[in-house]
Order: sequence, then C-alpha cells, then structure tokens
Amino acid sequence: MRRSAGPMRRASRWWASSRAMRHRPARSCRSTACSSVPTRSSSVAAMSSLTTSEGLGFRDLVFSDLVRYRPDEKPTWRGVAVRCLSNPGMIASLVLRGQQMAYRRGRIRTAFLLRTVGMLLVSADFVPGMDIGPGLLMPHPNGVVIGNGLVVGANVTFGGGVTAGERQADRPGGGYPTICDGAIVLANAVLVGPVTVGAHAQVGANSVLLSDAPDHAVMFGVPARRISEREGIIPGAQAMPVTDESAGA
Repeated sequence: MRRSAGPMRRASRWWASSRAMRHRPARSCRSTACSSVPTRSSSVAAMSSLTTSEGLGFRDLVFSDLVRYRPDEKPTWRGVAVRCLSNPGMIASLVLRGQQMAYRRGRIRTAFLLRTVGMLLVSADFVPGMDIGPGLLMPHPNGVVIGNGLVVGANVTFGGGVTAGERQADRPGGGYPTICDGAIVLANAVLVGPVTVGAHAQVGANSVLLSDAPDHAVMFGVPARRISEREGIIPGAQAMPVTDESAGA
C-alpha cells in the first residue's frame, strides 16, 4: 500500500494546484526568448513566462493535459481512458508525453517509435527532442507537426494542422520557435525559425509567423502581422470551467 500511496498523493497535489492556477503568479521565464519579446506595458512584460516540463513526470504531464479538458474533475487514469474514447487530443497527449519521458531518459529509439505510433493513431508528427510544458490542449491533433527543437510553455493550445519547426529544412541549426505560457496557435498556422510567441498571444488560422509575437498580440496573415490585442487572459490560456452543455458537445 505504501508504494501506491505516493503516486496518489502526487496526483492529488497536481489536481489541487491546477484548481488554484488562476490565482498563482506567473513563473519567471526560464529562457531569455520570452523576455525579449516587446510588450505594451511593464505589467504585461511581467506576465511573459515560459514554464517547462522540468521536474514533472509522465503522470503529472498527462493529468495536466486532462485538466484542460475537464478542469472541474480530479484527474485519474480512468478519466484519461474515458477522454481518449471521445477526444483524439488525449490520445495525442499520451503519445507525446510518453515520447518526452523516453527521450529524457535517453531511450531515443523508443521515442522515435512513439513518433510513428502518433502518426498512425492521430496523424500527428511529434519529432523527439521538444520540450512541452504542462497543460497542452490539442482538440484536433490531425496534421500537427512539432519539430525536435520546439519549446512550449504551460497551458498552450494548438489547433489542427499547426506546423512548428525550422525555417529551412536543408540548413539545420537555424533555430526553432518558442511559445510562451497561455498562447493559442490556431488551425494550419505555420511557425518557422527562432521566433517567439509571447504569453497569451494568438496566431491566427492559416498564418505564417516569421517574426516575434508580443504578449497578448493577435497575429494574422502571410506573413503574420499584428492586427489587434487581447485584453486580459485569453480563453483557453488556463484551465477554464466546463459546463454540462459543453462537456456533452
């Protein structure tokens, strides 16, 4: 019984922390990428943060993704299984998190095997080597392509068909995008090269981002340009309550 008590306590602590997420101050950016993004005020600059997966295990990361779908329920493996039956995004999260753990432990072949599994199950290509923070939401994972150098913060949302990788495939080493906490990247958007998406920024559907996106900015077009700002926290940037109607949809 002692061996099973530890994981249950960790799961309970994660669930409790996720419910208090919106009352918690943003963690400082672990990378200089986010802090270099121009912002509209010092208060917004303070929110620019990048929460990595450091110190979080497979269970913690999977449960954090589940909380994005069911924020008012205590995360359990049963809840993960039920969500997999109705949402391919949860299946994608399981594959992605397993891949992260395998790569972290030096099991490179296993990580690449899971890459193939992800392509077969949900038509998403996760190249081993990326760092994805907790609370990733991919409601439509089909066509998502994530390069091996991508760095993604906490509570980020990806639409279907999103591509994030190097700018020139025949010239490796050109850098990968960095996506800060709470950002939203909509369907078929393309992020290439060492660009930074600021905290709670949004990249519009079918846009091609070639330059940095400031905090709370709405970027749209080819190439993407700043067209407006988002005031406050963008819906989806953190675990939001789910009503009975939306849960059944």
